[in-house]
Amino acid sequence: MNIIIVMKQQYNIFISYRRKETADKAEHLFTLLEHNGYRDQVSFDRENLDGRFDIEILRRLDCCTDFIVVLAAETLSSLKYEDTEWYKRLAQCTTDEFPAIEAEMKAAGRELDFVRFEIARAITQNKHIIPLVPVATSDYNFDELKLPEDICQLKKMHAEKYQDTKDFLFKDILPKIMKRLKSRSGKYRFRMYAIIFMILLIVVMGLVLLTKWNGEKDAFESCHTKSDYELCAEHSFFFRSNCEDSIAYFRKLTTRTTPVNDACNTGSKDSIRIKWSDDCSLLQLRVLRKMINSMMYVEKGTFTMGSAEPLGLEDYEHEVEIDKDFYIGKFEVTELEWNVIMSDSVAGNGKLPVTEVSWDDCQIFIRKLQTMTGLMFALPTEAQWEYAAKKNGEKGWVYAGSDEPHSVAVFEETSEGKAEDVDLKKPNGLELYNMSGNVSEWCLDGGESKKRIRGGSYQSAREEITVTYSDAATTGNKSKTVGLRLVINN
Repeated sequence: MNIIIVMKQQYNIFISYRRKETADKAEHLFTLLEHNGYRDQVSFDRENLDGRFDIEILRRLDCCTDFIVVLAAETLSSLKYEDTEWYKRLAQCTTDEFPAIEAEMKAAGRELDFVRFEIARAITQNKHIIPLVPVATSDYNFDELKLPEDICQLKKMHAEKYQDTKDFLFKDILPKIMKRLKSRSGKYRFRMYAIIFMILLIVVMGLVLLTKWNGEKDAFESCHTKSDYELCAEHSFFFRSNCEDSIAYFRKLTTRTTPVNDACNTGSKDSIRIKWSDDCSLLQLRVLRKMINSMMYVEKGTFTMGSAEPLGLEDYEHEVEIDKDFYIGKFEVTELEWNVIMSDSVAGNGKLPVTEVSWDDCQIFIRKLQTMTGLMFALPTEAQWEYAAKKNGEKGWVYAGSDEPHSVAVFEETSEGKAEDVDLKKPNGLELYNMSGNVSEWCLDGGESKKRIRGGSYQSAREEITVTYSDAATTGNKSKTVGLRLVINN
Protein backbone atom coordinates (compact mmCIF):
# COMPACT_ATOMS: atom_id res chain seq x y z
CA MET A 1 0.00 0.00 0.00
CA ASN A 2 1.36 3.43 -0.95
CA ILE A 3 1.00 6.17 1.64
CA ILE A 4 0.88 9.72 0.30
CA ILE A 5 1.58 12.51 2.78
CA VAL A 6 0.09 15.84 1.78
CA MET A 7 1.81 18.85 3.33
CA LYS A 8 -0.57 21.67 4.16
CA GLN A 9 0.33 25.08 2.76
CA GLN A 10 1.13 27.61 5.48
CA TYR A 11 -0.03 31.11 4.69
CA ASN A 12 1.89 33.84 6.48
CA ILE A 13 -0.59 36.61 5.67
CA PHE A 14 -4.33 36.34 6.38
CA ILE A 15 -6.77 38.80 4.76
CA SER A 16 -10.07 39.19 6.62
CA TYR A 17 -12.99 40.97 4.94
CA ARG A 18 -16.77 40.95 4.59
CA ARG A 19 -17.74 39.89 1.08
CA LYS A 20 -20.66 42.19 0.51
CA GLU A 21 -18.68 45.26 1.65
CA THR A 22 -14.93 44.93 0.87
CA ALA A 23 -14.47 41.85 -1.33
CA ASP A 24 -13.19 43.88 -4.29
CA LYS A 25 -10.68 45.72 -2.12
CA ALA A 26 -9.49 42.53 -0.45
CA GLU A 27 -9.08 40.81 -3.80
CA HIS A 28 -7.15 43.76 -5.17
CA LEU A 29 -4.89 43.77 -2.11
CA PHE A 30 -4.34 40.02 -2.54
CA THR A 31 -3.30 40.53 -6.17
CA LEU A 32 -0.95 43.40 -5.30
CA LEU A 33 0.75 41.42 -2.54
CA GLU A 34 1.23 38.37 -4.77
CA HIS A 35 2.77 40.54 -7.48
CA ASN A 36 5.15 42.10 -4.96
CA GLY A 37 6.90 38.96 -3.79
CA TYR A 38 4.32 37.34 -1.51
CA ARG A 39 3.10 34.67 -3.93
CA ASP A 40 1.69 31.61 -2.16
CA GLN A 41 1.93 33.37 1.19
CA VAL A 42 -1.42 35.18 1.26
CA SER A 43 -4.60 33.44 2.36
CA PHE A 44 -7.58 34.65 0.30
CA ASP A 45 -10.66 32.46 0.36
CA ARG A 46 -11.85 33.20 -3.19
CA GLU A 47 -8.60 32.00 -4.73
CA ASN A 48 -7.02 29.33 -2.58
CA LEU A 49 -9.41 28.00 0.05
CA ASP A 50 -9.96 24.25 0.06
CA GLY A 51 -11.47 21.64 2.37
CA ARG A 52 -14.20 22.51 4.89
CA PHE A 53 -14.59 26.27 4.73
CA ASP A 54 -14.81 27.14 8.42
CA ILE A 55 -12.15 24.67 9.62
CA GLU A 56 -9.72 25.75 6.88
CA ILE A 57 -10.28 29.39 7.81
CA LEU A 58 -9.53 28.53 11.43
CA ARG A 59 -6.36 26.63 10.52
CA ARG A 60 -5.01 29.41 8.31
CA LEU A 61 -5.81 32.04 10.86
CA ASP A 62 -4.01 30.16 13.61
CA CYS A 63 -0.90 29.68 11.44
CA CYS A 64 -0.54 33.20 10.03
CA THR A 65 1.93 35.85 11.15
CA ASP A 66 0.25 38.98 9.76
CA PHE A 67 -3.50 39.57 10.03
CA ILE A 68 -4.90 42.23 7.68
CA VAL A 69 -8.55 43.16 8.16
CA VAL A 70 -10.16 45.24 5.39
CA LEU A 71 -13.02 47.26 6.92
CA ALA A 72 -15.72 49.38 5.36
CA ALA A 73 -17.64 52.09 7.24
CA GLU A 74 -20.52 49.68 7.92
CA THR A 75 -18.51 46.50 8.67
CA LEU A 76 -18.52 46.89 12.43
CA SER A 77 -21.60 49.11 12.79
CA SER A 78 -24.21 46.45 13.65
CA LEU A 79 -22.41 44.02 15.96
CA LYS A 80 -24.49 42.40 18.67
CA TYR A 81 -23.11 42.92 22.16
CA GLU A 82 -25.15 40.00 23.52
CA ASP A 83 -23.03 37.61 21.41
CA THR A 84 -19.76 38.65 23.10
CA GLU A 85 -19.42 35.48 25.18
CA TRP A 86 -19.89 33.30 22.11
CA TYR A 87 -17.00 35.06 20.33
CA LYS A 88 -14.82 34.91 23.41
CA ARG A 89 -15.27 31.13 23.37
CA LEU A 90 -14.61 30.98 19.63
CA ALA A 91 -11.48 33.10 20.04
CA GLN A 92 -10.00 30.63 22.52
CA CYS A 93 -11.31 27.24 21.37
CA THR A 94 -9.34 24.47 19.70
CA THR A 95 -9.92 23.34 16.14
CA ASP A 96 -11.76 20.26 17.44
CA GLU A 97 -14.02 22.36 19.71
CA PHE A 98 -14.93 24.87 17.00
CA PRO A 99 -17.63 22.82 15.17
CA ALA A 100 -19.48 22.12 18.42
CA ILE A 101 -19.54 25.80 19.44
CA GLU A 102 -20.61 26.79 15.95
CA ALA A 103 -23.47 24.23 16.17
CA GLU A 104 -24.52 25.63 19.56
CA MET A 105 -24.72 29.13 18.07
CA LYS A 106 -26.92 27.93 15.21
CA ALA A 107 -29.15 26.07 17.65
CA ALA A 108 -29.48 29.29 19.64
CA GLY A 109 -30.42 31.17 16.51
CA ARG A 110 -27.10 32.99 16.23
CA GLU A 111 -25.39 33.36 12.86
CA LEU A 112 -21.57 33.25 12.91
CA ASP A 113 -20.01 36.55 11.87
CA PHE A 114 -16.70 35.37 10.41
CA VAL A 115 -15.07 38.84 10.38
CA ARG A 116 -15.85 39.35 14.06
CA PHE A 117 -14.68 35.82 14.86
CA GLU A 118 -11.44 36.28 12.89
CA ILE A 119 -10.66 39.62 14.56
CA ALA A 120 -11.38 38.23 18.05
CA ARG A 121 -9.21 35.17 17.49
CA ALA A 122 -6.36 37.25 15.98
CA ILE A 123 -6.45 39.55 19.04
CA THR A 124 -6.48 36.58 21.45
CA GLN A 125 -3.49 34.96 19.69
CA ASN A 126 -1.52 38.25 19.56
CA LYS A 127 -1.26 38.25 15.79
CA HIS A 128 0.37 41.18 14.07
CA ILE A 129 -2.83 43.03 13.15
CA ILE A 130 -3.03 45.71 10.46
CA PRO A 131 -6.49 47.27 10.14
CA LEU A 132 -7.30 48.90 6.78
CA VAL A 133 -10.08 51.43 7.35
CA PRO A 134 -11.75 54.22 5.35
CA VAL A 135 -10.60 57.77 6.02
CA ALA A 136 -12.73 59.57 8.60
CA THR A 137 -15.86 61.39 7.44
CA SER A 138 -18.69 63.28 9.16
CA ASP A 139 -20.59 59.97 9.36
CA TYR A 140 -17.68 57.61 10.21
CA ASN A 141 -14.54 57.65 12.32
CA PHE A 142 -12.79 54.35 13.09
CA ASP A 143 -11.02 55.77 16.14
CA GLU A 144 -14.38 56.70 17.75
CA LEU A 145 -16.15 53.37 17.15
CA LYS A 146 -17.61 51.59 20.13
CA LEU A 147 -16.84 47.88 19.86
CA PRO A 148 -17.84 44.86 21.97
CA GLU A 149 -15.37 43.51 24.48
CA ASP A 150 -14.20 40.58 22.29
CA ILE A 151 -12.77 42.93 19.62
CA CYS A 152 -12.41 46.28 21.38
CA GLN A 153 -8.60 45.94 21.29
CA LEU A 154 -8.76 46.44 17.52
CA LYS A 155 -8.92 50.23 17.95
CA LYS A 156 -5.55 50.15 19.69
CA MET A 157 -3.93 48.82 16.54
CA HIS A 158 -2.40 51.37 14.18
CA ALA A 159 -4.74 51.53 11.18
CA GLU A 160 -3.88 52.40 7.60
CA LYS A 161 -6.44 54.69 5.94
CA TYR A 162 -7.75 54.34 2.39
CA GLN A 163 -10.16 56.30 0.20
CA ASP A 164 -13.45 54.39 0.07
CA THR A 165 -14.09 54.99 -3.62
CA LYS A 166 -14.31 52.78 -6.66
CA ASP A 167 -11.16 54.32 -8.13
CA PHE A 168 -8.98 53.57 -5.12
CA LEU A 169 -6.57 50.72 -5.90
CA PHE A 170 -4.55 50.53 -2.67
CA LYS A 171 -1.49 51.59 -4.63
CA ASP A 172 -0.89 54.52 -2.27
CA ILE A 173 -0.94 52.57 0.98
CA LEU A 174 0.53 49.28 -0.31
CA PRO A 175 4.13 50.38 0.47
CA LYS A 176 3.02 51.25 4.02
CA ILE A 177 1.35 47.85 4.42
CA MET A 178 4.40 46.01 3.07
CA LYS A 179 6.68 48.00 5.36
CA ARG A 180 4.65 46.88 8.39
CA LEU A 181 4.43 43.21 7.46
CA LYS A 182 6.50 40.86 9.59
CA SER A 183 6.29 38.18 6.91
CA ARG A 184 9.13 38.33 4.44
CA SER A 185 8.47 38.37 0.74
CA GLY A 186 9.73 35.71 -1.61
CA LYS A 187 12.15 38.24 -3.09
CA TYR A 188 13.50 39.00 0.35
CA ARG A 189 13.76 35.34 1.22
CA PHE A 190 15.46 34.64 -2.11
CA ARG A 191 17.98 37.39 -1.38
CA MET A 192 18.47 36.07 2.12
CA TYR A 193 18.91 32.51 0.86
CA ALA A 194 21.30 33.79 -1.80
CA ILE A 195 23.28 35.74 0.80
CA ILE A 196 23.35 32.75 3.16
CA PHE A 197 24.39 30.49 0.30
CA MET A 198 27.18 32.88 -0.70
CA ILE A 199 28.33 33.17 2.90
CA LEU A 200 28.35 29.39 3.27
CA LEU A 201 30.12 29.05 -0.08
CA ILE A 202 32.73 31.60 0.98
CA VAL A 203 33.19 29.86 4.34
CA VAL A 204 33.51 26.43 2.70
CA MET A 205 35.89 27.77 0.05
CA GLY A 206 37.80 29.58 2.76
CA LEU A 207 38.13 26.37 4.78
CA VAL A 208 39.18 24.46 1.67
CA LEU A 209 41.75 27.12 0.77
CA LEU A 210 42.95 27.36 4.37
CA THR A 211 43.37 23.59 4.51
CA LYS A 212 45.26 23.67 1.21
CA TRP A 213 47.38 26.62 2.41
CA ASN A 214 48.28 24.85 5.65
CA GLY A 215 49.11 21.66 3.76
CA GLU A 216 51.30 23.52 1.29
CA LYS A 217 52.93 25.46 4.13
CA ASP A 218 53.83 22.21 5.92
CA ALA A 219 55.13 20.76 2.65
CA PHE A 220 57.20 23.89 1.95
CA GLU A 221 58.65 24.00 5.46
CA SER A 222 59.60 20.32 5.23
CA CYS A 223 61.70 20.93 2.10
CA HIS A 224 65.45 20.64 2.47
CA THR A 225 67.14 19.81 -0.81
CA LYS A 226 66.76 21.39 -4.22
CA SER A 227 64.77 18.40 -5.49
CA ASP A 228 62.39 18.82 -2.52
CA TYR A 229 61.65 22.40 -3.59
CA GLU A 230 61.26 21.40 -7.24
CA LEU A 231 58.71 18.73 -6.32
CA CYS A 232 56.91 21.13 -3.99
CA ALA A 233 56.72 23.79 -6.73
CA GLU A 234 55.03 21.31 -9.10
CA HIS A 235 52.17 20.67 -6.66
CA SER A 236 51.91 24.01 -4.88
CA PHE A 237 49.69 27.01 -5.60
CA PHE A 238 50.27 29.31 -2.64
CA PHE A 239 53.99 28.58 -2.14
CA ARG A 240 55.07 28.12 -5.75
CA SER A 241 56.90 31.45 -5.83
CA ASN A 242 58.57 30.67 -2.49
CA CYS A 243 59.77 27.36 -3.88
CA GLU A 244 61.03 29.01 -7.06
CA ASP A 245 62.88 31.64 -4.99
CA SER A 246 64.52 28.85 -2.99
CA ILE A 247 65.48 26.99 -6.17
CA ALA A 248 67.05 30.18 -7.53
CA TYR A 249 68.91 30.60 -4.24
CA PHE A 250 70.18 27.01 -4.56
CA ARG A 251 71.56 27.84 -8.01
CA LYS A 252 73.26 30.94 -6.63
CA LEU A 253 74.83 29.07 -3.73
CA THR A 254 75.99 26.04 -5.72
CA THR A 255 78.25 27.78 -8.20
CA ARG A 256 81.26 25.64 -9.01
CA THR A 257 83.67 28.30 -7.72
CA THR A 258 83.23 29.60 -4.16
CA PRO A 259 85.08 32.51 -2.51
CA VAL A 260 87.67 31.55 0.07
CA ASN A 261 90.48 33.15 2.07
CA ASP A 262 88.51 36.07 3.51
CA ALA A 263 91.71 37.87 4.53
CA CYS A 264 93.04 41.40 4.42
CA ASN A 265 96.64 40.41 3.89
CA THR A 266 96.42 38.56 0.60
CA GLY A 267 94.51 38.40 -2.63
CA SER A 268 95.86 35.04 -3.74
CA LYS A 269 94.03 31.77 -3.70
CA ASP A 270 90.73 33.61 -3.25
CA SER A 271 88.43 30.92 -4.69
CA ILE A 272 88.08 27.16 -4.63
CA ARG A 273 86.21 24.70 -6.85
CA ILE A 274 83.50 22.67 -5.12
CA LYS A 275 81.43 19.67 -6.17
CA TRP A 276 78.25 20.29 -4.23
CA SER A 277 76.14 17.34 -3.14
CA ASP A 278 72.50 17.28 -4.27
CA ASP A 279 71.58 16.29 -0.70
CA CYS A 280 72.61 19.60 0.84
CA SER A 281 69.83 21.68 2.35
CA LEU A 282 69.56 25.41 1.83
CA LEU A 283 70.63 25.98 5.44
CA GLN A 284 73.64 23.73 5.05
CA LEU A 285 74.69 25.48 1.85
CA ARG A 286 74.59 28.91 3.52
CA VAL A 287 76.62 27.71 6.49
CA LEU A 288 79.09 25.78 4.31
CA ARG A 289 79.79 28.77 2.12
CA LYS A 290 80.42 30.93 5.18
CA MET A 291 82.73 28.30 6.65
CA ILE A 292 84.63 27.91 3.37
CA ASN A 293 84.86 31.66 2.92
CA SER A 294 86.56 31.80 6.32
CA MET A 295 89.19 29.19 5.42
CA MET A 296 92.55 30.99 5.25
CA TYR A 297 95.19 30.10 2.68
CA VAL A 298 98.52 28.86 4.07
CA GLU A 299 101.43 28.57 1.65
CA LYS A 300 103.80 25.58 1.94
CA GLY A 301 107.20 26.07 3.54
CA THR A 302 109.73 25.00 6.16
CA PHE A 303 109.70 26.06 9.83
CA THR A 304 111.21 25.21 13.20
CA MET A 305 108.73 23.13 15.15
CA GLY A 306 108.88 22.44 18.91
CA SER A 307 110.54 24.21 21.83
CA ALA A 308 114.02 24.62 23.17
CA GLU A 309 112.55 23.81 26.56
CA PRO A 310 109.79 21.25 25.92
CA LEU A 311 106.78 21.15 28.22
CA GLY A 312 104.15 18.44 28.27
CA LEU A 313 104.25 16.49 25.02
CA GLU A 314 106.20 19.10 23.09
CA ASP A 315 109.17 18.05 20.95
CA TYR A 316 112.55 19.73 20.95
CA GLU A 317 113.09 22.18 18.17
CA HIS A 318 113.46 20.58 14.74
CA GLU A 319 112.98 21.54 11.15
CA VAL A 320 109.71 20.49 9.50
CA GLU A 321 108.70 20.91 5.89
CA ILE A 322 105.08 21.62 4.95
CA ASP A 323 105.22 20.34 1.39
CA LYS A 324 101.72 21.36 0.26
CA ASP A 325 99.64 24.49 0.54
CA PHE A 326 96.48 24.15 2.62
CA TYR A 327 93.59 26.16 4.04
CA ILE A 328 92.83 26.45 7.76
CA GLY A 329 89.74 27.73 9.55
CA LYS A 330 89.83 31.34 10.63
CA PHE A 331 87.70 30.37 13.64
CA GLU A 332 87.06 27.34 15.77
CA VAL A 333 83.97 25.41 14.57
CA THR A 334 80.88 26.81 16.33
CA GLU A 335 77.92 25.04 17.92
CA LEU A 336 75.61 26.21 15.13
CA GLU A 337 77.94 25.06 12.35
CA TRP A 338 78.27 21.64 13.96
CA ASN A 339 74.48 21.18 14.36
CA VAL A 340 73.68 22.41 10.84
CA ILE A 341 76.10 19.96 9.24
CA MET A 342 75.27 17.03 11.51
CA SER A 343 71.46 17.33 11.68
CA ASP A 344 70.34 20.33 9.58
CA SER A 345 69.40 22.03 12.84
CA VAL A 346 69.72 25.69 13.85
CA ALA A 347 70.30 24.75 17.49
CA GLY A 348 73.30 26.20 19.23
CA ASN A 349 75.18 29.47 19.31
CA GLY A 350 76.78 30.76 16.12
CA LYS A 351 79.57 32.47 18.05
CA LEU A 352 80.56 29.92 20.70
CA PRO A 353 82.94 27.07 19.84
CA VAL A 354 81.43 23.58 19.86
CA THR A 355 82.78 21.40 22.69
CA GLU A 356 82.14 17.95 24.13
CA VAL A 357 82.86 16.40 20.73
CA SER A 358 85.24 13.45 20.61
CA TRP A 359 87.91 12.87 18.00
CA ASP A 360 85.70 10.10 16.62
CA ASP A 361 82.77 12.55 16.40
CA CYS A 362 85.00 14.94 14.47
CA GLN A 363 85.72 12.24 11.89
CA ILE A 364 81.98 11.77 11.27
CA PHE A 365 81.60 15.54 10.97
CA ILE A 366 84.49 15.73 8.49
CA ARG A 367 83.18 12.89 6.34
CA LYS A 368 79.87 14.75 6.04
CA LEU A 369 81.72 17.88 4.95
CA GLN A 370 83.69 15.90 2.35
CA THR A 371 80.49 14.35 0.96
CA MET A 372 78.71 17.70 0.79
CA THR A 373 81.54 19.60 -0.94
CA GLY A 374 83.97 17.12 -2.51
CA LEU A 375 86.73 18.99 -0.61
CA MET A 376 89.44 17.29 1.47
CA PHE A 377 88.36 18.58 4.87
CA ALA A 378 90.39 17.22 7.80
CA LEU A 379 91.69 17.93 11.24
CA PRO A 380 95.08 19.67 11.02
CA THR A 381 98.24 17.74 11.70
CA GLU A 382 100.26 19.10 14.61
CA ALA A 383 102.75 20.46 12.10
CA GLN A 384 100.04 22.28 10.10
CA TRP A 385 98.53 23.63 13.29
CA GLU A 386 101.80 24.99 14.71
CA TYR A 387 102.95 26.30 11.32
CA ALA A 388 99.74 28.35 10.99
CA ALA A 389 99.80 29.42 14.66
CA LYS A 390 103.30 30.84 14.19
CA LYS A 391 102.01 32.98 11.32
CA ASN A 392 103.07 30.94 8.36
CA GLY A 393 106.15 29.56 10.09
CA GLU A 394 107.39 32.89 11.46
CA LYS A 395 109.58 32.11 14.45
CA GLY A 396 109.41 34.03 17.69
CA TRP A 397 105.77 34.24 18.86
CA VAL A 398 105.18 32.67 22.24
CA TYR A 399 101.41 32.84 21.76
CA ALA A 400 99.49 32.93 18.50
CA GLY A 401 99.95 36.52 17.37
CA SER A 402 101.72 37.97 20.40
CA ASP A 403 104.27 37.44 23.13
CA GLU A 404 101.69 38.73 25.63
CA PRO A 405 98.63 36.45 26.01
CA HIS A 406 95.90 38.77 27.29
CA SER A 407 95.15 40.39 23.94
CA VAL A 408 95.04 37.16 21.94
CA ALA A 409 93.92 34.39 24.31
CA VAL A 410 91.01 33.40 26.56
CA PHE A 411 92.73 31.44 29.31
CA GLU A 412 92.70 30.87 33.04
CA GLU A 413 93.64 34.44 33.93
CA THR A 414 91.13 36.17 31.63
CA SER A 415 88.16 33.79 31.32
CA GLU A 416 85.10 33.55 33.52
CA GLY A 417 85.32 29.79 33.62
CA LYS A 418 83.77 29.27 30.21
CA ALA A 419 84.51 29.56 26.51
CA GLU A 420 83.88 32.88 24.80
CA ASP A 421 83.00 34.04 21.28
CA VAL A 422 85.34 32.70 18.60
CA ASP A 423 86.17 36.22 17.32
CA LEU A 424 86.55 37.99 20.66
CA LYS A 425 90.36 38.30 20.87
CA LYS A 426 92.86 39.61 18.35
CA PRO A 427 93.98 37.24 15.56
CA ASN A 428 97.51 36.28 14.58
CA GLY A 429 99.25 37.31 11.37
CA LEU A 430 97.12 34.93 9.24
CA GLU A 431 93.94 36.35 10.83
CA LEU A 432 93.41 33.14 12.79
CA TYR A 433 91.53 33.64 16.07
CA ASN A 434 92.05 31.76 19.34
CA MET A 435 94.89 29.58 18.23
CA SER A 436 95.93 30.19 21.83
CA GLY A 437 93.27 29.59 24.48
CA ASN A 438 89.45 29.48 24.45
CA VAL A 439 89.16 25.74 23.65
CA SER A 440 91.81 23.14 22.89
CA GLU A 441 91.65 21.78 19.33
CA TRP A 442 91.85 18.19 18.13
CA CYS A 443 94.68 17.34 15.72
CA LEU A 444 95.02 14.41 13.34
CA ASP A 445 98.25 13.06 14.91
CA GLY A 446 98.60 10.54 17.70
CA GLY A 447 98.43 6.89 18.44
CA GLU A 448 95.52 4.52 17.85
CA SER A 449 93.72 5.35 21.08
CA LYS A 450 95.03 8.84 21.83
CA LYS A 451 95.22 11.93 19.67
CA ARG A 452 96.99 15.23 20.12
CA ILE A 453 95.23 18.45 21.14
CA ARG A 454 96.69 21.93 20.68
CA GLY A 455 96.30 25.54 21.81
CA GLY A 456 95.05 25.17 25.37
CA SER A 457 91.66 26.30 26.70
CA TYR A 458 89.92 28.81 28.94
CA GLN A 459 91.03 26.65 31.90
CA SER A 460 94.69 26.52 30.84
CA ALA A 461 97.64 28.28 32.46
CA ARG A 462 99.91 30.59 30.46
CA GLU A 463 102.45 27.90 29.67
CA GLU A 464 99.68 25.65 28.25
CA ILE A 465 98.45 28.13 25.59
CA THR A 466 101.73 28.66 23.74
CA VAL A 467 102.06 27.87 20.04
CA THR A 468 104.27 24.87 20.84
CA TYR A 469 102.44 23.27 23.79
CA SER A 470 101.01 19.82 23.00
CA ASP A 471 98.71 17.50 24.94
CA ALA A 472 96.69 14.36 24.19
CA ALA A 473 93.29 12.79 24.90
CA THR A 474 91.64 9.49 24.11
CA THR A 475 89.69 9.42 20.84
CA GLY A 476 86.37 8.87 22.60
CA ASN A 477 86.92 11.62 25.16
CA LYS A 478 84.39 14.48 25.28
CA SER A 479 85.29 17.60 27.22
CA LYS A 480 83.87 21.07 27.75
CA THR A 481 87.34 22.42 27.00
CA VAL A 482 88.01 20.65 23.69
CA GLY A 483 86.70 21.59 20.24
CA LEU A 484 88.10 21.65 16.71
CA ARG A 485 89.40 23.74 13.84
CA LEU A 486 89.33 22.50 10.25
CA VAL A 487 91.79 22.41 7.37
CA ILE A 488 91.25 21.78 3.67
CA ASN A 489 94.13 19.94 2.05
CA ASN A 490 94.98 20.30 -1.65
